[in-house]
Amino acid sequence: MDVLSMLRNDPAVVRAEQAQAPEEYAQTAQLYTFRYRSASEEVEGMLAVPADLDGPLPAVVYCHGGNRDLSPMRPATACRLAAAGYAGIGSQYRGCSGSTGSDEFGGADVLDVIRVTDLVLRLPFVRTDGVYMQGHSRGGMMAYLCAACDRRIRAVAIGAGVADCVMMYNRREQAMKQVFHELVGGSPEQLPEEFRRRSAVCWAERIEAPVLICQGTGDWRVDPQQSIDMDAALEAAGKEHRLILYEEADHSLKNTGYWADVLDWFRAHPL
Repeated sequence: MDVLSMLRNDPAVVRAEQAQAPEEYAQTAQLYTFRYRSASEEVEGMLAVPADLDGPLPAVVYCHGGNRDLSPMRPATACRLAAAGYAGIGSQYRGCSGSTGSDEFGGADVLDVIRVTDLVLRLPFVRTDGVYMQGHSRGGMMAYLCAACDRRIRAVAIGAGVADCVMMYNRREQAMKQVFHELVGGSPEQLPEEFRRRSAVCWAERIEAPVLICQGTGDWRVDPQQSIDMDAALEAAGKEHRLILYEEADHSLKNTGYWADVLDWFRAHPL
């Protein structure tokens, strides 16, 4: 299949190129970068598909962490999804990694994830009956926000995800507080509704997709209590969910069963 031509022919795509897959995935994945329209912005994106592409494939929309140019989606992330049999796609969000506009840390940039979901579902080799979504750290917040408004998301996997921005603000160092001031516009006391809007613990009842929450107990970037509280909120709302705590694991969740647990979750919820 000519994936590059399919990308270039999509009405939202401004530019698309094939890229070199990381060495460990050179035999198992094809990698592409593209630039797409999202409202008035142009946003960078990334797609990887299995080297032996034979659709239709289920898609996983990945939501990266960080802010602005910190912690963008990386080629290895997309290719790891492709090697597992998925079309792995992600947005770098507006204001991040070459995209136009301003990062709003869970504001208008959520539309960029919705639009890349639209895009992947238009690709002829992708199954059209829904997508999976995976989010890490700030990407967990993005995934929760999308799952609350987009019923095409059939299952969600969250790794060390932000679920309570007030707790994040109050328990992190001044540098993280400054991120909220710069990207959200102020503190929880100044902008209570903006913080609530970004905090899934406040509206867990709006999430329809089954949610897997994976959290390291040694994480200092996202307090494990956020995941524990989100698990309780989903339970109170009667939602299908599971919380996995990895003892002493840090924010990266390296050297844990995280990746296998994510794949098991998606497979347990077939499209």
